Amino acid sequence: MSAEHLAMGLDCLRCGRGIPFRADAYLCPSCGLGDAEDAGILDVRYDYRRAAGCFPDGPAADGIFRYSALLPIAASEVPLLPAGGTPLLAAPTLAARIGIGALYLKDESANPTGCLKDRATAVGVAMAAAAGHDTLYCASAGNAAISLAGFCARAGLACHVWVPSGVAEERLERLRGFGAVIHRSSGDYDRAFDEAEAEGGRRGWHSRSCAFNPFLVEGKKTVAFEIAEQLGWAVPDLVAAPVGDGCTLAAAGKGFRELRELGRTGALPRLLGVQAEAMQPVVRRFRGEPGGGGSGDSRAASINVRRPRNARRLLREIDGCGGTVLAVSDDAIERARRLLADEAGVAAEFTSAAALAGLARLAEDGALAEKTAVVIVTAGDRGG
Repeated sequence: MSAEHLAMGLDCLRCGRGIPFRADAYLCPSCGLGDAEDAGILDVRYDYRRAAGCFPDGPAADGIFRYSALLPIAASEVPLLPAGGTPLLAAPTLAARIGIGALYLKDESANPTGCLKDRATAVGVAMAAAAGHDTLYCASAGNAAISLAGFCARAGLACHVWVPSGVAEERLERLRGFGAVIHRSSGDYDRAFDEAEAEGGRRGWHSRSCAFNPFLVEGKKTVAFEIAEQLGWAVPDLVAAPVGDGCTLAAAGKGFRELRELGRTGALPRLLGVQAEAMQPVVRRFRGEPGGGGSGDSRAASINVRRPRNARRLLREIDGCGGTVLAVSDDAIERARRLLADEAGVAAEFTSAAALAGLARLAEDGALAEKTAVVIVTAGDRGG
């Protein structure tokens, strides 16, 4: 494993200002919170020339930290659960069923707490420890909170989580099992997010908000590194994921861009972001339509986000690769979930199945008959 990371600084995605790298950076000093949906989110910049010579540099057992040259921290000062190193499953029967040349499922349920968000949490907890923090917080409908609680339990750090009013009891039980302090909001995810930021900021705790903390996306982008490596340093034609705040798919986009920058790959996949019809603010912003994202609620609780705080980052990645964002109904998501089970043997959570529903929509006219696609999947009904 590399003894150092190669992060050079941070750039604001809103105003373009560059600031020095530091472990406790959060939002742009000039832009700050902005108008809540367009905050001064920072992006980590690396020395790609040096990184090209030491990437990857460790055995697969090291998980995400085998890519330490392109992470904001090379090692952890506290014990972490082993994030990353998840399988890429070929799904030929499912591909034939929906009309795609080749289909792979990136099974993120193999992470310690069962979802991709463990990649972000591993980096976030490591950065918090490096900055001298002993308490972390986040807002989540389920997965991010569970991930943070598990990692904090392992690292011996305090954990506070804000959850929406309608969060499922089984998710609360998992949080209690990890010893998290639970703050139940009287409103939806967006209200819980605001409450978490207000209280966490007032107390000086370290945020695990992937929307605002610039280092969380860096952990998530390792899913792109693994996909390319598992495909023999090739890239698929499309990569699909559900979209709430926009962090996960934007992170994958950055990962693929960095692989091209290093010379490991020669192309970018098209990114496909999928939202629920009842709540589709990123779709409307992508189309240039005015107004909010919807007034209903979807069963896809993890992407019921009315004010997507990382839409700027995601739409930049979408634009750069010729990708798209679309919305699907809850019925289509349920059909996709059944297909994942019946044709691929994967018991996907409802939100996760939205990605396949969107891919199936895109394949309806036969345009993907000779394409290769990857769907990022979390199994189990965990939400968040």
